[in-house]
Amino acid sequence: MNAPLLNDKDMPAWLRAPIPLQPNNFTPLTRTPWGGTVIASHYKRDYAPVGAVIGEAWEFSCDPAFPSRLQGHNLTLLDAVQKWPEAILSPALAQSGATCEILVKLLDAAEPLSLQVHPRDGDQNLQVGECGKPESWLVLKAAPGAGIYLGFSRQVSRTELREALIRGDTAKDLLHFVSVKPGDYFEIQPGVPHAIGGGVTLLEPQRILTGQAGKTYRMWDWGRLYDKDGRLDMEHGAARPLHVDESLPLVDPEQQVGEAFVGTLRREPTVVNLAGGISIREFPANPYYKTALAVVPAGAELNVRLDHGYCAMLTLEGQVTANQVPLGQGQTALVPYVASPLNIVSTARSEIALVAPSQAALHFTSRSAR
Repeated sequence: MNAPLLNDKDMPAWLRAPIPLQPNNFTPLTRTPWGGTVIASHYKRDYAPVGAVIGEAWEFSCDPAFPSRLQGHNLTLLDAVQKWPEAILSPALAQSGATCEILVKLLDAAEPLSLQVHPRDGDQNLQVGECGKPESWLVLKAAPGAGIYLGFSRQVSRTELREALIRGDTAKDLLHFVSVKPGDYFEIQPGVPHAIGGGVTLLEPQRILTGQAGKTYRMWDWGRLYDKDGRLDMEHGAARPLHVDESLPLVDPEQQVGEAFVGTLRREPTVVNLAGGISIREFPANPYYKTALAVVPAGAELNVRLDHGYCAMLTLEGQVTANQVPLGQGQTALVPYVASPLNIVSTARSEIALVAPSQAALHFTSRSAR
Protein backbone atom coordinates (compact mmCIF):
# COMPACT_ATOMS: atom_id res chain seq x y z
CA MET A 1 0.00 0.00 0.00
CA ASN A 2 1.38 3.38 -0.95
CA ALA A 3 2.08 5.86 1.83
CA PRO A 4 -0.49 8.62 2.37
CA LEU A 5 0.09 11.97 0.72
CA LEU A 6 0.88 14.92 2.94
CA ASN A 7 0.81 18.06 0.82
CA ASP A 8 -1.02 17.43 -2.47
CA LYS A 9 -4.37 19.17 -2.15
CA ASP A 10 -7.30 18.86 -4.52
CA MET A 11 -5.64 16.02 -6.38
CA PRO A 12 -7.78 15.09 -9.43
CA ALA A 13 -8.96 11.49 -9.77
CA TRP A 14 -7.29 11.11 -13.17
CA LEU A 15 -3.87 11.11 -11.51
CA ARG A 16 -4.62 7.59 -10.25
CA ALA A 17 -4.17 6.12 -13.73
CA PRO A 18 -1.49 6.40 -16.41
CA ILE A 19 -1.73 9.76 -18.18
CA PRO A 20 -1.05 9.63 -21.94
CA LEU A 21 1.35 12.26 -23.26
CA GLN A 22 0.96 13.91 -26.65
CA PRO A 23 2.54 11.44 -29.08
CA ASN A 24 4.01 13.79 -31.69
CA ASN A 25 6.77 15.63 -29.82
CA PHE A 26 9.23 15.44 -32.74
CA THR A 27 12.39 17.44 -33.30
CA PRO A 28 12.84 19.34 -36.60
CA LEU A 29 15.12 18.11 -39.37
CA THR A 30 17.45 21.07 -38.81
CA ARG A 31 18.28 19.58 -35.41
CA THR A 32 18.53 15.96 -36.58
CA PRO A 33 19.53 15.93 -40.26
CA TRP A 34 20.66 12.30 -39.90
CA GLY A 35 17.13 11.11 -39.06
CA GLY A 36 15.40 8.11 -40.64
CA THR A 37 11.87 6.91 -41.33
CA VAL A 38 11.46 4.09 -38.76
CA ILE A 39 9.83 6.30 -36.13
CA ALA A 40 7.18 7.48 -38.60
CA SER A 41 6.63 4.16 -40.35
CA HIS A 42 6.59 1.96 -37.27
CA TYR A 43 6.43 3.49 -33.79
CA LYS A 44 4.44 6.60 -34.72
CA ARG A 45 2.55 5.41 -37.79
CA ASP A 46 -0.73 6.74 -36.34
CA TYR A 47 0.76 10.11 -35.39
CA ALA A 48 3.23 11.10 -38.13
CA PRO A 49 2.94 11.72 -41.89
CA VAL A 50 3.74 8.73 -44.06
CA GLY A 51 7.44 8.70 -44.95
CA ALA A 52 8.31 11.52 -42.56
CA VAL A 53 11.98 11.81 -41.60
CA ILE A 54 12.17 11.95 -37.80
CA GLY A 55 15.42 11.76 -35.89
CA GLU A 56 14.05 12.11 -32.37
CA ALA A 57 10.72 11.79 -30.61
CA TRP A 58 10.93 13.25 -27.09
CA GLU A 59 8.58 10.85 -25.36
CA PHE A 60 8.92 11.96 -21.74
CA SER A 61 10.41 15.38 -21.21
CA CYS A 62 10.52 18.28 -18.78
CA ASP A 63 13.22 19.93 -20.91
CA PRO A 64 12.05 23.45 -21.87
CA ALA A 65 13.20 22.91 -25.48
CA PHE A 66 10.70 20.09 -26.19
CA PRO A 67 8.43 19.61 -23.16
CA SER A 68 5.92 16.77 -23.02
CA ARG A 69 2.27 17.77 -22.69
CA LEU A 70 -0.45 15.77 -20.96
CA GLN A 71 -3.01 14.65 -23.51
CA GLY A 72 -6.44 16.07 -22.70
CA HIS A 73 -5.10 18.56 -20.16
CA ASN A 74 -3.67 22.02 -20.66
CA LEU A 75 -0.51 21.11 -18.76
CA THR A 76 3.07 20.23 -19.51
CA LEU A 77 4.62 17.31 -17.68
CA LEU A 78 6.62 19.77 -15.58
CA ASP A 79 3.46 21.78 -14.77
CA ALA A 80 1.83 18.64 -13.41
CA VAL A 81 4.87 17.62 -11.37
CA GLN A 82 5.15 21.05 -9.80
CA LYS A 83 1.41 21.15 -9.02
CA TRP A 84 1.14 17.66 -7.48
CA PRO A 85 4.69 16.61 -6.55
CA GLU A 86 3.82 14.00 -3.92
CA ALA A 87 1.07 12.39 -5.99
CA ILE A 88 3.30 12.08 -9.05
CA LEU A 89 6.84 11.65 -7.70
CA SER A 90 5.96 9.98 -4.34
CA PRO A 91 6.12 11.54 -0.88
CA ALA A 92 9.63 10.18 -0.35
CA LEU A 93 11.03 11.79 -3.51
CA ALA A 94 9.08 15.04 -3.17
CA GLN A 95 10.06 15.54 0.45
CA SER A 96 13.72 14.88 -0.37
CA GLY A 97 13.63 17.74 -2.88
CA ALA A 98 13.77 15.50 -5.95
CA THR A 99 12.16 16.62 -9.19
CA CYS A 100 11.39 14.93 -12.50
CA GLU A 101 14.82 14.66 -14.13
CA ILE A 102 14.15 11.75 -16.50
CA LEU A 103 14.10 12.41 -20.25
CA VAL A 104 13.25 9.55 -22.61
CA LYS A 105 13.63 9.70 -26.40
CA LEU A 106 13.09 7.46 -29.38
CA LEU A 107 15.97 8.00 -31.79
CA ASP A 108 16.33 6.75 -35.37
CA ALA A 109 19.47 7.25 -37.46
CA ALA A 110 19.54 6.74 -41.22
CA GLU A 111 23.07 8.22 -41.27
CA PRO A 112 25.71 8.27 -38.53
CA LEU A 113 25.36 10.95 -35.91
CA SER A 114 28.25 13.26 -35.19
CA LEU A 115 30.93 12.09 -32.77
CA GLN A 116 29.86 13.58 -29.44
CA VAL A 117 30.72 13.78 -25.78
CA HIS A 118 28.65 15.05 -22.87
CA PRO A 119 30.17 17.13 -20.06
CA ARG A 120 29.59 16.67 -16.38
CA ASP A 121 27.50 19.13 -14.42
CA GLY A 122 29.59 22.19 -13.61
CA ASP A 123 31.85 21.90 -16.66
CA GLN A 124 33.63 25.22 -17.17
CA ASN A 125 32.27 25.61 -20.70
CA LEU A 126 28.60 25.18 -19.78
CA GLN A 127 26.43 28.26 -20.15
CA VAL A 128 23.68 29.38 -17.77
CA GLY A 129 20.75 26.98 -18.09
CA GLU A 130 22.89 24.06 -19.33
CA CYS A 131 23.79 20.84 -17.52
CA GLY A 132 25.47 17.52 -18.12
CA LYS A 133 23.58 14.69 -19.81
CA PRO A 134 24.19 11.12 -18.61
CA GLU A 135 22.30 8.78 -20.94
CA SER A 136 21.78 5.14 -21.89
CA TRP A 137 21.10 3.36 -25.16
CA LEU A 138 18.70 0.44 -25.53
CA VAL A 139 18.91 -0.85 -29.10
CA LEU A 140 15.42 -1.48 -30.51
CA LYS A 141 16.23 -2.13 -34.17
CA ALA A 142 19.44 -2.56 -36.13
CA ALA A 143 19.85 -3.07 -39.87
CA PRO A 144 22.29 -5.81 -40.95
CA GLY A 145 25.84 -4.65 -40.25
CA ALA A 146 24.68 -1.58 -38.31
CA GLY A 147 26.36 -0.44 -35.15
CA ILE A 148 27.58 2.35 -32.93
CA TYR A 149 30.92 4.04 -32.24
CA LEU A 150 32.29 4.01 -28.69
CA GLY A 151 35.77 5.20 -27.81
CA PHE A 152 38.80 4.77 -30.04
CA SER A 153 40.20 1.99 -32.21
CA ARG A 154 43.75 2.52 -30.92
CA GLN A 155 45.64 4.60 -28.41
CA VAL A 156 46.12 8.15 -29.62
CA SER A 157 47.39 11.34 -28.03
CA ARG A 158 45.14 14.34 -27.57
CA THR A 159 47.37 16.25 -29.98
CA GLU A 160 46.93 13.67 -32.73
CA LEU A 161 43.22 13.41 -32.00
CA ARG A 162 42.76 17.17 -32.22
CA GLU A 163 44.56 17.28 -35.57
CA ALA A 164 42.40 14.45 -36.95
CA LEU A 165 39.15 16.08 -35.76
CA ILE A 166 40.02 19.45 -37.28
CA ARG A 167 41.42 18.06 -40.53
CA GLY A 168 38.50 15.65 -40.68
CA ASP A 169 39.58 13.12 -43.27
CA THR A 170 41.21 10.58 -40.92
CA ALA A 171 39.01 10.87 -37.83
CA LYS A 172 36.85 7.86 -38.76
CA ASP A 173 39.90 5.59 -38.60
CA LEU A 174 40.31 6.48 -34.93
CA LEU A 175 36.76 5.48 -33.90
CA HIS A 176 35.91 2.05 -32.50
CA PHE A 177 32.92 0.46 -34.24
CA VAL A 178 30.61 -1.89 -32.29
CA SER A 179 28.06 -4.08 -34.08
CA VAL A 180 24.74 -4.14 -32.22
CA LYS A 181 21.50 -6.10 -32.10
CA PRO A 182 18.09 -5.43 -30.49
CA GLY A 183 18.29 -5.67 -26.73
CA ASP A 184 21.86 -4.38 -26.38
CA TYR A 185 22.15 -1.76 -23.62
CA PHE A 186 24.97 0.72 -23.01
CA GLU A 187 25.67 3.41 -20.41
CA ILE A 188 26.94 6.61 -22.07
CA GLN A 189 28.42 8.48 -19.16
CA PRO A 190 29.82 12.02 -19.33
CA GLY A 191 33.23 11.91 -20.96
CA VAL A 192 32.46 8.93 -23.23
CA PRO A 193 33.03 9.72 -26.95
CA HIS A 194 30.13 8.21 -28.87
CA ALA A 195 28.22 8.21 -32.14
CA ILE A 196 25.19 6.24 -33.31
CA GLY A 197 25.66 4.60 -36.68
CA GLY A 198 23.18 4.58 -39.54
CA GLY A 199 20.48 1.91 -39.42
CA VAL A 200 20.14 1.94 -35.62
CA THR A 201 16.96 2.79 -33.68
CA LEU A 202 17.28 3.37 -29.93
CA LEU A 203 15.37 4.04 -26.78
CA GLU A 204 17.46 6.73 -25.05
CA PRO A 205 16.83 7.49 -21.36
CA GLN A 206 18.70 10.52 -20.05
CA ARG A 207 19.01 12.61 -16.91
CA ILE A 208 18.42 16.35 -17.36
CA LEU A 209 18.32 18.77 -14.43
CA THR A 210 14.90 20.39 -14.11
CA GLY A 211 14.57 23.63 -16.05
CA GLN A 212 17.90 23.14 -17.81
CA ALA A 213 19.02 21.76 -21.16
CA GLY A 214 21.44 18.87 -21.43
CA LYS A 215 24.62 19.83 -23.29
CA THR A 216 26.29 17.96 -26.14
CA TYR A 217 29.74 18.84 -27.48
CA ARG A 218 30.12 17.86 -31.14
CA MET A 219 33.65 16.61 -31.83
CA TRP A 220 33.41 15.63 -35.51
CA ASP A 221 30.62 15.43 -38.11
CA TRP A 222 31.97 13.20 -40.90
CA GLY A 223 32.85 16.25 -43.02
CA ARG A 224 29.18 16.83 -43.90
CA LEU A 225 27.71 20.12 -45.13
CA TYR A 226 24.02 21.05 -44.82
CA ASP A 227 21.63 23.63 -46.23
CA LYS A 228 19.53 25.86 -43.97
CA ASP A 229 16.74 23.25 -43.83
CA GLY A 230 19.02 20.50 -42.58
CA ARG A 231 19.43 18.68 -45.90
CA LEU A 232 22.80 17.40 -47.01
CA ASP A 233 24.40 19.83 -49.48
CA MET A 234 28.06 19.07 -50.03
CA GLU A 235 28.39 21.72 -52.75
CA HIS A 236 26.84 24.82 -51.19
CA GLY A 237 26.12 23.85 -47.60
CA ALA A 238 27.80 24.74 -44.32
CA ALA A 239 29.22 22.57 -41.56
CA ARG A 240 27.53 22.38 -38.19
CA PRO A 241 29.59 23.95 -35.40
CA LEU A 242 32.17 21.74 -33.68
CA HIS A 243 33.33 21.92 -30.06
CA VAL A 244 36.77 20.36 -30.36
CA ASP A 245 38.53 22.39 -27.70
CA GLU A 246 35.66 21.96 -25.24
CA SER A 247 35.59 18.19 -25.88
CA LEU A 248 39.25 17.20 -25.70
CA PRO A 249 39.74 17.70 -21.93
CA LEU A 250 36.75 15.39 -21.30
CA VAL A 251 37.97 12.31 -23.16
CA ASP A 252 40.91 9.96 -22.57
CA PRO A 253 42.03 8.69 -25.99
CA GLU A 254 44.85 6.66 -24.47
CA GLN A 255 42.50 4.64 -22.22
CA GLN A 256 39.09 4.63 -23.94
CA VAL A 257 40.22 2.04 -26.46
CA GLY A 258 38.70 -1.04 -28.08
CA GLU A 259 36.47 -3.78 -26.70
CA ALA A 260 37.96 -3.50 -23.23
CA PHE A 261 36.53 0.01 -22.97
CA VAL A 262 33.20 -0.99 -24.53
CA GLY A 263 32.90 -3.72 -21.92
CA THR A 264 32.82 -1.06 -19.18
CA LEU A 265 29.78 0.52 -20.85
CA ARG A 266 27.76 -2.57 -21.78
CA ARG A 267 25.05 -3.69 -19.34
CA GLU A 268 23.42 -7.11 -19.21
CA PRO A 269 19.82 -7.48 -18.02
CA THR A 270 18.33 -9.67 -15.36
CA VAL A 271 15.64 -11.72 -17.14
CA VAL A 272 12.48 -12.68 -15.24
CA ASN A 273 9.94 -15.02 -16.83
CA LEU A 274 6.42 -14.84 -15.41
CA ALA A 275 3.24 -16.84 -15.90
CA GLY A 276 1.42 -16.30 -19.17
CA GLY A 277 4.61 -16.10 -21.22
CA ILE A 278 5.50 -12.63 -19.91
CA SER A 279 9.21 -11.81 -20.01
CA ILE A 280 10.83 -8.92 -18.13
CA ARG A 281 14.34 -7.67 -18.82
CA GLU A 282 15.57 -5.39 -16.03
CA PHE A 283 18.75 -3.47 -16.81
CA PRO A 284 21.08 -2.36 -14.00
CA ALA A 285 20.22 1.01 -12.55
CA ASN A 286 22.62 3.93 -12.80
CA PRO A 287 22.58 6.72 -10.17
CA TYR A 288 19.66 8.43 -11.94
CA TYR A 289 17.21 5.92 -13.42
CA LYS A 290 16.50 2.29 -14.21
CA THR A 291 15.04 0.72 -17.36
CA ALA A 292 12.92 -2.40 -17.82
CA LEU A 293 11.53 -3.97 -20.99
CA ALA A 294 8.45 -6.23 -20.79
CA VAL A 295 7.08 -8.51 -23.50
CA VAL A 296 3.43 -9.35 -22.80
CA PRO A 297 1.53 -11.88 -24.97
CA ALA A 298 -2.02 -11.13 -26.09
CA GLY A 299 -4.49 -11.63 -23.24
CA ALA A 300 -1.88 -11.75 -20.50
CA GLU A 301 -1.98 -9.43 -17.48
CA LEU A 302 1.12 -7.81 -16.05
CA ASN A 303 0.87 -6.19 -12.63
CA VAL A 304 3.46 -3.58 -11.66
CA ARG A 305 3.79 -2.19 -8.16
CA LEU A 306 5.83 1.00 -8.05
CA ASP A 307 7.35 1.90 -4.69
CA HIS A 308 8.99 5.25 -3.93
CA GLY A 309 8.62 6.80 -7.36
CA TYR A 310 6.94 7.29 -10.71
CA CYS A 311 7.78 6.04 -14.19
CA ALA A 312 7.54 6.67 -17.91
CA MET A 313 5.68 3.88 -19.71
CA LEU A 314 6.24 3.50 -23.47
CA THR A 315 4.12 1.12 -25.54
CA LEU A 316 6.67 0.23 -28.20
CA GLU A 317 4.65 -2.56 -29.81
CA GLY A 318 1.05 -3.74 -29.67
CA GLN A 319 -1.82 -2.41 -27.57
CA VAL A 320 -2.59 -2.48 -23.87
CA THR A 321 -4.90 -1.07 -21.28
CA ALA A 322 -3.24 0.13 -18.08
CA ASN A 323 -5.63 0.65 -15.18
CA GLN A 324 -8.30 0.72 -17.93
CA VAL A 325 -6.53 3.47 -19.90
CA PRO A 326 -5.95 2.34 -23.52
CA LEU A 327 -2.41 2.84 -24.83
CA GLY A 328 -1.60 1.94 -28.42
CA GLN A 329 1.68 1.47 -30.22
CA GLY A 330 3.74 4.65 -30.09
CA GLN A 331 2.01 6.08 -27.01
CA THR A 332 3.86 7.08 -23.86
CA ALA A 333 2.27 7.72 -20.48
CA LEU A 334 3.26 9.22 -17.16
CA VAL A 335 2.59 6.70 -14.41
CA PRO A 336 2.22 8.72 -11.19
CA TYR A 337 3.09 7.25 -7.81
CA VAL A 338 -0.61 7.20 -6.88
CA ALA A 339 -1.44 5.12 -10.00
CA SER A 340 0.36 2.12 -8.49
CA PRO A 341 -0.37 -0.77 -8.53
CA LEU A 342 -0.60 -0.85 -12.31
CA ASN A 343 -2.67 -3.53 -14.04
CA ILE A 344 -1.62 -3.90 -17.68
CA VAL A 345 -3.75 -6.08 -19.94
CA SER A 346 -2.36 -6.79 -23.40
CA THR A 347 -4.92 -6.94 -26.20
CA ALA A 348 -2.18 -7.83 -28.71
CA ARG A 349 1.38 -9.00 -28.20
CA SER A 350 2.99 -5.94 -26.67
CA GLU A 351 6.43 -4.63 -25.83
CA ILE A 352 6.51 -2.08 -23.03
CA ALA A 353 9.44 -0.02 -21.75
CA LEU A 354 9.42 1.38 -18.22
CA VAL A 355 11.91 4.03 -17.07
CA ALA A 356 11.83 4.98 -13.39
CA PRO A 357 14.08 6.85 -10.95
CA SER A 358 16.84 4.68 -9.54
CA GLN A 359 15.30 5.01 -6.05
CA ALA A 360 12.03 3.48 -7.21
CA ALA A 361 11.35 -0.23 -6.81
CA LEU A 362 9.47 -2.07 -9.57
CA HIS A 363 7.71 -5.30 -8.58
CA PHE A 364 6.26 -7.51 -11.33
CA THR A 365 3.63 -10.25 -11.10
CA SER A 366 1.37 -11.71 -13.77
CA ARG A 367 -1.68 -13.67 -14.81
CA SER A 368 -1.80 -16.20 -17.62
CA ALA A 369 -3.37 -15.37 -20.97
CA ARG A 370 -7.06 -16.20 -21.12
